[in-house]
Amino acid sequence: MPVLVVARRDEMADLLGDLAGARHVLVAASFATGFVLIALSAYFWLVSLRILGQHPSFSDLTATAARSLPARYVPLMVTFAISRVVLMQRRGVPGGPLALTASLEMAVSLAVSLAYGLVLLGWGGGLPGGLAVPVVAAVGVIVAASPSVAGRAVAAVARRRGLDSLAPVSGFTWRGYLHMIAASGCYWTLAAAVFCLYMRAFEAADGFGTARLAGAFVLTWGGLRFLSVIAPQGIGVVEVTVPSLLGSADPLALGILIFGFRLVLLLRDLLAAAVSELLASRRTTVEAPPVQRSDGTEP
Repeated sequence: MPVLVVARRDEMADLLGDLAGARHVLVAASFATGFVLIALSAYFWLVSLRILGQHPSFSDLTATAARSLPARYVPLMVTFAISRVVLMQRRGVPGGPLALTASLEMAVSLAVSLAYGLVLLGWGGGLPGGLAVPVVAAVGVIVAASPSVAGRAVAAVARRRGLDSLAPVSGFTWRGYLHMIAASGCYWTLAAAVFCLYMRAFEAADGFGTARLAGAFVLTWGGLRFLSVIAPQGIGVVEVTVPSLLGSADPLALGILIFGFRLVLLLRDLLAAAVSELLASRRTTVEAPPVQRSDGTEP
């Protein structure tokens, strides 16, 4: 036991030294680049809603996404989407297309992150068999979530149970689906870049290839974290799974660094939410009609 305690102290000392010697420019770059992810998330909603016949402005969707960011830290994974739906309803967009868009984002994001993560891990040598198995699995996941498979299944259930809100699913085409796939792919590509920028700030991540590091992140943060329904943002799942997929010799230290990435995102979310709330309050004040008073009435 004393040997284990001493060993753990040495590991923590190494970790503290790694934190002290971090490349802070890369952490700052990760923080700044992370704001673009908010716009990319809003772009997916723009694509989906236009397919469904709605035409909200991109600025409204981006502001709504930013204002809803604190909801991501509430247990249950749907709180972020619910907040966005409610806020966009106040902007005059019907609830049905919004709820369907929120569901599509979760479904397509899950399919893309699983497929993309597997391909990146295979490319980086993190899976046996190289790229062959991951590519086949990725194609299978994308096809399973397509209009021809999942779309028809959802439409059939909607007709059978009289769920009018899901009826528009039958109108989705492969062209629209591929547009959503591309939007989600752009999001996860940048998300992986943001994560890798952060991790490259520390020497503990220098031994891992970029493709493997990105693949482990996308697969867990975008895919496997959906298995953790209660924990906000899959906290704990990513910190344990990523070091395991990377074969880290010191999973505890790497898990702590990954938790630090959450703190960077938390700062981004708080700043983006605060600024968007301030802009929204000013916009409400400007749009509010002046109070009309008639002669002879009390103020």
